[in-house]
Amino acid sequence: MKFILRSEARPTERRTPLTPKNAKALLEAGFKIDVESSERRIFPDQAYAEAGCGIIPAGSWMQAPAESTILGLKELPDLPESLRNPFIHFAHIYKAQTGWKDEIARFGRGGGKLYDLEYLTVNRRRVAAFGYWAGWMGAALAAWRQLAQAQGKAGPEAGVSSFDSRAEVEDILHGLASDKTAIVIGAKGRSGQGATEALKLAGYAVTEWDIEETRHLDRAALLDHDLLVNCVLMTGPGLLLLRPEDLGQGKLRMISDVSCDPFSDFNPLPVYSAPSTWDAPFEALKGGVEITSIDNLPSLLPLEASEDFSDQLLPTLLSYPDGEAWQSAKASFEAAVKRAHG
Repeated sequence: MKFILRSEARPTERRTPLTPKNAKALLEAGFKIDVESSERRIFPDQAYAEAGCGIIPAGSWMQAPAESTILGLKELPDLPESLRNPFIHFAHIYKAQTGWKDEIARFGRGGGKLYDLEYLTVNRRRVAAFGYWAGWMGAALAAWRQLAQAQGKAGPEAGVSSFDSRAEVEDILHGLASDKTAIVIGAKGRSGQGATEALKLAGYAVTEWDIEETRHLDRAALLDHDLLVNCVLMTGPGLLLLRPEDLGQGKLRMISDVSCDPFSDFNPLPVYSAPSTWDAPFEALKGGVEITSIDNLPSLLPLEASEDFSDQLLPTLLSYPDGEAWQSAKASFEAAVKRAHG
């Protein structure tokens, strides 16, 4: 069984689903691995070579034998038009996103299949996710901006790029540490745990709310915090954290929407209309409130995010292609193909 770890097409993506350490574990288990050369990937080519992987040119996956499995993280480039291999990556095409039928058609033309990382599940729970580092980085950015502004210093408002490690961000937060207050919604989840840790590093007194605390929402208590971090992704009605008329009320002047779902009918923060970006991380709202809502936060911490995700994914990779999670992902792909042809 051979994996090809491809070079990512996104120019800002430095993460990887497979670290050199875990590549070595797969090799020792009998898998073969080639790694496409990449100057952006957080781990250098040499680290994979030292683990025992073959190093091949970027883009080699396009000519790979049909039996080779192509492992990546984010979506594929637009070409080739036909995909004949098994692919493992986040495709973002199963929820009727723009162009999803065209992407499904590429697999149909080539006879390939997709094992979407989001749909690798056991007992309906994902085997690997980036949630912790999304929460950590989303909270850290908001704290950095709020504390720097309060102290008359420059913050991340002019734009951000990926950090070599979390230590860089920790140093910034320690240098700005204050006694402000923050509230994390969804605090028991992985994103919420990451957010809480980052805020405490910055000196915030953190209130942690989850399902029990939000069942009967005390909005006045929520507004009595300097910073709000939302880590709850809603798939149905039931939670409305803030309304436009709440902005500027109480102490709240900074929001980090880690879940970042402004286009959903069930968005618990219907106070903004689109995600923010690395170039413009913050948006000014009414009442002197700002919001950050970057939708690819873990990419800002490629080292820690990659190490954590790869460690989570390794046991499932070792069971490829027959394990329960692979069968679940295969069923999701087949269902999407059926919908596309329906």
